[in-house]
Amino acid sequence: MEPEKLDRFKDYGEFILRKLDSIPQHPSKQEDWVPTSLDECLLDLREAAEKTIKLATSPVKIGVMGEFSSGKTLLLGSLIGYADALPVSENPTTGNVTAIHIIPQDGFITTQASNFTVEYLSHEGVNECLHFMLAEANRRSTAAGLPLVLLSKLNSWKDILSWCEESWNSSNNLELRYLLRELVLFIRAYHSYGEAMCDGRYQIDATTAREGLQLAEQPMAIQTLSFEDLPPTHVRLPSPPQRLPTKLLQNSFPLIRRVDIEVKISREIWDFAGADKFILLDFPGLGAANSGARDTFLSLRELAEVQTILVLLNGKSPGSDRANKIFTMMQQQRPGQDLKDLILVGVGRFDQLPLDSEGGERELDQLIEDSLVKNPLQEETVFQKLKVLQTIIDGASAFTTQKDRIVLLSPLLGLADLAKRSSTVKAGSPEFLANLDYPDYLDRSKRLQQKWASLSEYLLESNARSHLGRQLGYFAQDGGISKLRELIQSHVATHGLKQLYEDTRRAADAVRQQQDDLKNIIEEIHQQGIPTADSPAFVELCVVVENLDKIYRNFQKDLGKEPLKDQRGVVVSDVVKDELTFRILNWNQWTLLLNKANNGTIALAESKGAAGKLFDRGNRVNSSLPTKSDDFYPVFEKTVKEVEDFARDRIRQAVLDLLNKLSSYVAQEREYLKAILYPEMERDIEDKFGFEAADLFYKLFLGCDPNQWKEAIISEINSKNKAITSEIIFPLARQNDKHNIGQIFDWAPERSQGLSRGSNHQLLVLRLRDEITASASLHLVQYVSEVNQQVNLEIEGILDQIIPSLQNISKEEALLRYLAAGNSPDEIPIPTWLQILSELATFSYLDISM
Repeated sequence: MEPEKLDRFKDYGEFILRKLDSIPQHPSKQEDWVPTSLDECLLDLREAAEKTIKLATSPVKIGVMGEFSSGKTLLLGSLIGYADALPVSENPTTGNVTAIHIIPQDGFITTQASNFTVEYLSHEGVNECLHFMLAEANRRSTAAGLPLVLLSKLNSWKDILSWCEESWNSSNNLELRYLLRELVLFIRAYHSYGEAMCDGRYQIDATTAREGLQLAEQPMAIQTLSFEDLPPTHVRLPSPPQRLPTKLLQNSFPLIRRVDIEVKISREIWDFAGADKFILLDFPGLGAANSGARDTFLSLRELAEVQTILVLLNGKSPGSDRANKIFTMMQQQRPGQDLKDLILVGVGRFDQLPLDSEGGERELDQLIEDSLVKNPLQEETVFQKLKVLQTIIDGASAFTTQKDRIVLLSPLLGLADLAKRSSTVKAGSPEFLANLDYPDYLDRSKRLQQKWASLSEYLLESNARSHLGRQLGYFAQDGGISKLRELIQSHVATHGLKQLYEDTRRAADAVRQQQDDLKNIIEEIHQQGIPTADSPAFVELCVVVENLDKIYRNFQKDLGKEPLKDQRGVVVSDVVKDELTFRILNWNQWTLLLNKANNGTIALAESKGAAGKLFDRGNRVNSSLPTKSDDFYPVFEKTVKEVEDFARDRIRQAVLDLLNKLSSYVAQEREYLKAILYPEMERDIEDKFGFEAADLFYKLFLGCDPNQWKEAIISEINSKNKAITSEIIFPLARQNDKHNIGQIFDWAPERSQGLSRGSNHQLLVLRLRDEITASASLHLVQYVSEVNQQVNLEIEGILDQIIPSLQNISKEEALLRYLAAGNSPDEIPIPTWLQILSELATFSYLDISM
């Protein structure tokens, strides 16, 4: 149900944009009585409509957020089946939002990442990010005891850099200096590359991505640095680069908005149904002491359009308040929503859970041992003995109301499980696999995995519905990775699409609000004395042009969905195929051969007696019967030529029928335009309005009558389609330069001498007939199909000329008035664009028919 609703919202947004495209961009510059508020309202309306379309056509987005050092990068690697496929930096100040587009692959093959696309912030995005960073810097400077600075006084990048230098020299506060350094690097990168690269998108290869997105860490001893030690401004880039080399990628890094990657994954690694319906968004790790403010800004901005959030906690340090800070930021970004409905929770590094505070593994071993001899094991007992386990589960439960959305994870164990399944499928780079195979590297993790598996069994024996038992069981299988993939898929299907619909509906509500604002502005304009009516002829002409545009758009959208048909509604290729089969079946050769068959054998005997004397032709025996392949070629060539002519005729008639059908759709509009337009007007229009207006008139005059397109289309098709060559498609071997003889049939005199009487010549004749029919049918049907495609291309080409002209002529108010003979010096007409806006202000997505 949601996909249909999303389609309606998409059509709604597209309708709004089409209407906006048909009016001047800045109406206030057209007339002095138009308020500038109208321009601002139309700009906001366009942005709201574009956002609605973007959401309605986008896949479900799954945001992966986690504490810094929670193992998020390795978790993503385990999900896609390759540990270090993603070019993600571990430096907490150089994070990027990475969009992972999953492409399913058949066969058990190694995961591959390709098509790396780097998208830079727009100038507006840079400005928003800069203000976010300044607000955070001001907060930190105040916390460090420095005086509050009005951001409105920082009007240029030079002002900001001067303030940064002053603040740097006034305080050694660690957090403040981290942010000041980041702010300086951001401003200097924009000064060097912003004009040339903002709004840009660049394709890069895997090597450039890996090297360019891995930045060298800045010095951590920031309190001993002077302001002059910060990296200087690079040479200003004069124009957009044709490609993005590694060094330029590193230098312009602060301006990157997002990196998109296509990842091809074997279905045997992740059998995801509907992978095109969601993408994974990897957000920078947050919560480190020097975590970037830019990273936070980018994360929060993308988070506003995410339908599912995977929050990754750090099992190595349970009880940390960093995750709660992340949740607070997310909640502030989406006010009014219960985020717990959107969240899946993963406890990363669960194999590194600090059990030492519980007495090491002793308590875990004791629980397992007691379960063998005592009463059934209860969750309460486990939590009492292992407080650290309760702490991590309670921390995860704070993010979601559904316990079955919590997964205990070990990406390393998941990748190790994948590596065991095949020696040819690699679970990571050689460097990663070398670590994985290093002696004792995973011994502790695997040992704990087995113990958690035993504890899971005892919990489930006591209570088959034990959440903790299931969670530990999924962890014991493959580090919980398979369960997490399953949760992601089910959440997309049951919740993600629903949430995407809700997000799109909110965007559509914003469009509706902008329409209401537009309606108010239009009412104010009319109250100032603008006429509320116009000449009936002009209004009718505008409606006719709009209807013609709508009809042709709908026809173009459906063009090619069905093949050409004759007047009976039968597909032309089927008609041609039936005609060919009928003609071949009626060849005289088949009758002669089958009549000569006696018990399946064709015997060619010399005629004796009176028959021999009457029909003797030089002692040749039964020369009228085909005995070799070349005997069939003349009738084959003749039949192919006749059926090809038959096909051309049927195609021509089908084209005429198709255009007649289109002509009937626009009959009312055509009759109206033919009544007021005539060819001689073209010269007068060119003299009065110019060449472009005359061209628009010509396309309107010609475009309203599809019957006038017939001969041009037929002529173009005939000129581009070559005749079928019978010699090429004849399926039997013939005598030619390469072959001394063609195919000789078994009943030929030169073959029949040594053959057994048991040969079934009748069956051979029938097979021969089927082979000839099939070959000719295949090529003739292909010929019809190719001509059909050409017909569609020619009609689409005509519509591609007419439809934009209809849109452009609707903007030419003076020309329309001239055509409608509606010029009246005594009347101040309502501009066409204002009428369009009046219609636009009252349009609802409910008006769209599905």
